Amino acid sequence: MKKTLAAAVLVATLALSGCSSASPNQQMFDTLKSSCGTYKSGAEVKKVKVSNDMTKAPTVDFMTPIDAAKPSLQTEVIVDGSGPKITGGQFVTWDYAVFSGLDKSQITTTKFNGTDSPQQMVPSSGDLCKALAGVHEGSRIALLVPSEVAGTSATGKVSSQVWVFDIKKVFLPHAVGDVKSPENGMPVVNRATDGRPSVTIPKGSAPTSFKRAITIEGKGDAVKAGANILVHYTGYLWNGTTFDSSWESGQPAKFTVDSQHLIPGFVKALTGIKVGSQVIAVIPPALGYGAAGNGTIPGNSTLVFVVDVLGIVK
Repeated sequence: MKKTLAAAVLVATLALSGCSSASPNQQMFDTLKSSCGTYKSGAEVKKVKVSNDMTKAPTVDFMTPIDAAKPSLQTEVIVDGSGPKITGGQFVTWDYAVFSGLDKSQITTTKFNGTDSPQQMVPSSGDLCKALAGVHEGSRIALLVPSEVAGTSATGKVSSQVWVFDIKKVFLPHAVGDVKSPENGMPVVNRATDGRPSVTIPKGSAPTSFKRAITIEGKGDAVKAGANILVHYTGYLWNGTTFDSSWESGQPAKFTVDSQHLIPGFVKALTGIKVGSQVIAVIPPALGYGAAGNGTIPGNSTLVFVVDVLGIVK
């Protein structure tokens, strides 16, 4: 009887220890669906040997020449990270090294020490999205780019390429969180399936004071003054005319949240907002571009911004 009880307690303890809840940040990413499936491996890329010490730049080894019969990228995970998955339509910070499939010579590389790791947009469709979709933050992967895709090398010969990526950070593609009810007197935000916003402006005169409302509340860290952040945004005049939009340009924007880089009303709109959130702000002229205006923004304009906070760039 005692042995049976002890065994039951052990089973229960093991069950509890295995049920660790995901972090709030991970929970946001877990709600996202991939726009381009999941990466595919292949017999050829499995022959590429890559070092797995992610504190150092990678070394590679493979029999040359290497290529793939089908013109599709092949992905092999060398080190599987535990962070959020790439789902497409988002920014990723990574280090990378590129090698010729003809002779293993290195074509280009970052330093792999964090000093020159670029942020790159992974589209919501296409070869790159298909090759990276499902890869976790914190991973090292090998990517075989067939000669039919890579094209002509620096030597003038058609050549495949082997890319090694260290995925340092994955950003949200759009705001993700708890949707809030519209506030009285504030413009109403409508969203497309990809997160792209549009607004309905209330009738009547523009407000004369600053107003801010959270329309989607995320679960990430709060934005502090002076932080570098990645956002999607759209700016409107009070008559509903769009004057600027990162959605229209095709990729998010990186801003420093201070008055040296942004108008005071934009700083006020973002400070304290959690990553994953969408905020709408009504900014009077005194906190915007004043009597002078700016480009297509007339003087004394009241502005409306809808901003998705996608991540803090560290």
